[in-house]
Amino acid sequence: MRSLVGSKCLWRSKTKGQQRGILTQRSELGVMQLQDLLIERFVEHREAVRRARERVRTVEAQIDSLLREKEEIEKWAAVGSA
Repeated sequence: MRSLVGSKCLWRSKTKGQQRGILTQRSELGVMQLQDLLIERFVEHREAVRRARERVRTVEAQIDSLLREKEEIEKWAAVGSA
């Protein structure tokens, strides 16, 4: 996941003093709606990444468990064939 700390904010002007220009009320409303959608998508992305990480941990635990079980069976098979 990309860190938002220290990253370049694409929705801000390049320099703090730079003006966006004069927008009509309709244009300003459109920009605000797009910003709201962007915020929603960033939140949705963060949640999706969190869920994916949880799933990875679950699958890794299942793999570890299966590997332990396999090793145990192989150990007992070696003892039984000796």
